[in-house]
Order: sequence, then structure tokens, then C-alpha cells
Amino acid sequence: MKFTSTDNIEVDRQDQQKINSFSRLNMQYHELIRLNQARKDELVRLSDGKDEMELMDDDEKIPYKFGDSFIRVNVEKARTLIDEQVIQIKKQFEEDTKKIEETLKSMNNLKAKLYAKFGSQINLDDE
Repeated sequence: MKFTSTDNIEVDRQDQQKINSFSRLNMQYHELIRLNQARKDELVRLSDGKDEMELMDDDEKIPYKFGDSFIRVNVEKARTLIDEQVIQIKKQFEEDTKKIEETLKSMNNLKAKLYAKFGSQINLDDE
């Protein structure tokens, strides 16, 4: 049976739960994408900062942001801290990339089920 835009399909409790789950997954997906983009930007900033430090003496003291404050460390220590930060950010990026894949898989599964029942009467695509 083909549905037209005038067909009314009953939305039962399970359907509403699927729609709500899809909505939560969609919000989670977009938040993870935003976080990973911010991590990419941070990696670029850290790389640029490390490149700038190459021109400095190893014993020179520079401000290094630690939490919400700045501490003065020598250039060699700052390089080490940046390397540690890069490793941590890359690890978080990889973990969130896996979460993105899992979330997208769940979203596609729900989307298929909902489109199978509601057809063109429901729009689950991003605009």
C-alpha cells in the first residue's frame, strides 16, 4: 500500500519512543561532531604554538595555559606539555569518532524503521 500525504497513520507509543530516541541520537551526533571539530582546531593551535617555540631558546620562560590560569615554564617543558596534550586530544578524538559511527548506525536503523511505517509523512533528514 502506498501512502499519500492525506493518509493518517496512527502514532503509537512505540513509534513515539523511536522518534524520541532518534531525536536524542541526532542531538548527540551533532554534539560529537562539534566537539571533534573543536579538537581539530585545538590541535592546529597547539601545532602552531609548538612551531613558534622552535625559534626560542630552551631555557626561555614562556606563559603556558594550565586550566584557567597561566604558569611560566621553560620552552622545553612547554613542548613536553603540548605533546602530552596532543596525545590526549587525539585519544578523545578517536573515541568520539567511534561514538559517532555507533550513533550514526543507530540513527540509520531507526530512520529505516520509521520511514518504513510513515513514509513521506515524517522527515528525519537534516536540512
